[in-house]
Amino acid sequence: MTVNPTPETTHPTAHPTGPASSTGPQEPLALLETLALHEGTLRHAAQHLARMAAAAAHFGYPWRAAEVEQCLQTLAQRHPQDLWRVRLLLDAAGRPSAQAYPLAPTAQPVRLQLATQPLVEALSPTLGAFVRYKTTRRAHYEALAPTQPDVFDTVLWNTADELTECTRGNVAVRIAGRWLTPAAECGLLPGVARALALQSGQLQEAVLRRQDLPRVEAWAFLNSLRGWLDATLEAA
Repeated sequence: MTVNPTPETTHPTAHPTGPASSTGPQEPLALLETLALHEGTLRHAAQHLARMAAAAAHFGYPWRAAEVEQCLQTLAQRHPQDLWRVRLLLDAAGRPSAQAYPLAPTAQPVRLQLATQPLVEALSPTLGAFVRYKTTRRAHYEALAPTQPDVFDTVLWNTADELTECTRGNVAVRIAGRWLTPAAECGLLPGVARALALQSGQLQEAVLRRQDLPRVEAWAFLNSLRGWLDATLEAA
């Protein structure tokens, strides 16, 4: 199948809103979910829609589940083969839109780096919602994203020196033979893959601090889009 690198878009009632700009006027805030579409099947769609519905309730956006599901299904029917990254948006009027981008497999292990400064929004009483819910307002993540092309993502930490997540997914570490992931109370987006790993017992929540890094035996990056990826942490 020949893949067109230009994404196809499904927006039954409106164009999606874009991400907030750190240099220009902010565009309208949209809620965001990123899903994998493999051979015509949307991976963990129910969990992603439940998370978007919770975000809609928090921000006061109308939620019409049938309309959102139809938007996704229309896009999925157009891509019955191969692997795609689906970007689902919901605007303030409750109008969904979706785009599909070709997705290549990820070589493992991926390289992670430790952030050089805390993500202050993680524990912020006013800005924490933009960490706990996935939206197009992501300037706080983009500011800490890797700048080197061979580094996959950045491990973030909060103002209490606790590890939280990566800019594009969750993080897990193995300490004393147990796989652990930062506790939600530390300020992070509770990812779908993370939730499933916690439910299965593959992961346990823990408060992990930067001082614990020498005890880490192994690293992993995980999100619903790419799954569980073995990882290494670059030396500071």
